[in-house]
Amino acid sequence: MVRQSAAHRLIVEGRDDKWSIISLMAKHGWDWDSGASHLPYIYNAEGVEHALEGIAVSVRTYLRVGIVLDADLVPMDRWSAVRNRLSSSGLQLPGSPDPDGTIIVQQQKHVGIWLMPDNRNPGKLEDFLTVLIPNGNRSWPWAEQATSKAKSEYDAEFSDLNIIKAKIHTWLAWQGEPGQPFGTAITAATFAHDAVLATKFVNWMKRLFSDP
Repeated sequence: MVRQSAAHRLIVEGRDDKWSIISLMAKHGWDWDSGASHLPYIYNAEGVEHALEGIAVSVRTYLRVGIVLDADLVPMDRWSAVRNRLSSSGLQLPGSPDPDGTIIVQQQKHVGIWLMPDNRNPGKLEDFLTVLIPNGNRSWPWAEQATSKAKSEYDAEFSDLNIIKAKIHTWLAWQGEPGQPFGTAITAATFAHDAVLATKFVNWMKRLFSDP
């Protein structure tokens, strides 16, 4: 696995983000054990606030920096939070995210931002993963309905903000190997690694860390 001393860094909010990205990129040819110089060290910030706090130091220290955060309820608020922190380091972001993933090259630095799920809509990692559920999967609609009914009629205690997490974990509980972690489910092809949105994310990663 890539060492912390690598020249490039990818900042993520949590463990699920880290292993989902590792597994998705591995399905697209990245060998994380190869020692290749373009591979970033993935830093699990253990929360959005710590991720935001780490931006300024990272852009001063590393040649290429990626930032993957949940858009949450108001994507432009999250965008503004990232933009303000980069501005304090003398780097300027555009007024809104690039739907294909934002990358700026300034002061001999490459900095990329991806807001989950798709740089436009509210949401989080789990919303990204729902788009990777294979087309025509018949258990996914039932997982959605069962989860919503558990909340509305059977006193399920998850919050409305976390309903997408409950839905995706319910669906994963019904697979051949129940309850796989996200990264394992990507490796096992439970999720479709070649879905359009997955490929768009992969291309952003490759442009950020591999292109000249």
